[in-house]
Amino acid sequence: MKQHLASLPDIAAPETGELISVYLSVAEEAISAVLTIERNTAQVPVYFFSKTLKLAETKYPPLEKLALALVQTARRLRRYFQAHPIQVVTDQPVKNVLEKPENSGRLAKWAVELGEHNITYVPRKAIKAQVLADFLVEVPNQTIDEVNTATTEPFNPEAWKLFTDGASSVEGSGAGLVLINPEGLEFTYVLRFDFQTTNNEAEYEALIAGLRLAKEMKVQKLEVFIDSLLVSSQVNDSYIAKEPNMRRYKEKSKELMNTFQTCNVKQIPRSQNKKADALSKLASLTFAHLTKKVLVEVLKAPSIDELEVQDVVTEKDPNWMTPIKKFLQSGELPNDQVEAERVKIKGRQYVLQGETLYKKGYLAPLQRCVGPEQSKYLIKKIHEGVCGAHFGARSVVAKLMNLRYFWPSMHRDTTEQLKKCDACQIHAPILKNPKHDLVPITSAWPFHKWGIVTPHPDKDAPYTIDTNLPVNTYFIDTNGNVQKLET
Repeated sequence: MKQHLASLPDIAAPETGELISVYLSVAEEAISAVLTIERNTAQVPVYFFSKTLKLAETKYPPLEKLALALVQTARRLRRYFQAHPIQVVTDQPVKNVLEKPENSGRLAKWAVELGEHNITYVPRKAIKAQVLADFLVEVPNQTIDEVNTATTEPFNPEAWKLFTDGASSVEGSGAGLVLINPEGLEFTYVLRFDFQTTNNEAEYEALIAGLRLAKEMKVQKLEVFIDSLLVSSQVNDSYIAKEPNMRRYKEKSKELMNTFQTCNVKQIPRSQNKKADALSKLASLTFAHLTKKVLVEVLKAPSIDELEVQDVVTEKDPNWMTPIKKFLQSGELPNDQVEAERVKIKGRQYVLQGETLYKKGYLAPLQRCVGPEQSKYLIKKIHEGVCGAHFGARSVVAKLMNLRYFWPSMHRDTTEQLKKCDACQIHAPILKNPKHDLVPITSAWPFHKWGIVTPHPDKDAPYTIDTNLPVNTYFIDTNGNVQKLET
């Protein structure tokens, strides 16, 4: 007994601001921790802590148990955590588990609670104290193996998550998509198929639709989760697609996956894909009540059917967008110094997404920039298209801006192009202006000389003309001058 009491470890008191190291340990029904400081190249314990887990806590994964051990230690030994910098020594990814942006529930609460302390995480090195070795040996080997072999997904802060699921029944077929950005914001999407599909084809349609949606949203890194073992295995080349339709679906999926910087497809249990599964089942039956809450799309044909697409408008380079694109892509400027300064100033008003140029707005969304050929096509379609009513230039420009299109000479180009519209010229109001310009008269006062006729009373009539009076008669010549008629 005396030897045992004499060999007990000494407990040291840390000095103000001294670094404290924390070692964590988990068992099947208990968690524990030890605080140490380094004195004379040796680790001296400061405080031991242990806690028996409740029934619900025993079902936590091993990594969450480690996080719980750290949280409980911070609560119990709050005075040490607030007065000293804390260094957590562990070989497990506890930091990644606590700092994942998509965390919710208890993990999010634990992360906020630990955020008030100055905590850093370092990998475990050689243990310098026999008491720590004894402490860590007390952990069951089975639990250590569970922690070391725990399947934790490598966290990529830039990766998006896509959950897809397809459903096919007698009433119809549909698919549900859930796209989650790195900040944890969810986008739900529902598709209804107006054609007959099998369950595997519906799963493929959901996968292809999700990949297209992510591509349109300019996603670069994508993690896809699907509960179909067949589809995930075929896409990952684990299974061979023998049926012609399956091969075509696989090729289409691989083609879309190659457009991303990184794209991985993983198979998960249906219990982890409940949202997408519920959306797909609702879409296969009826989705009239979903249109106000989620985006709904109806597919008329399978995605593997090749569509004949014709490039209606091909833009010719260079155009007004070329110098701005070069400046935004690589910082290249024109050789002319004045033009270079102009491009620098204009470049601040634009943003480049992929190969498409957009103009920034103050209180409006981005406006897509178009070239001369595309602008002519847009003006023609809005002015005299299927729903066109041959509007005037101002109305056409207003509609173009409402559709978020832009190019610098919108008003001038629209006015010039509408002047050449044949229908507008034929049905335009008839103007009653003379066809030719009027000929000016050379005389300042035309017809200023007139003959004088004086009435004179007579016996037979109340009035008569005295022909004896000198009367000068004039007539109008063809040149507009007034000439005297000789009598």
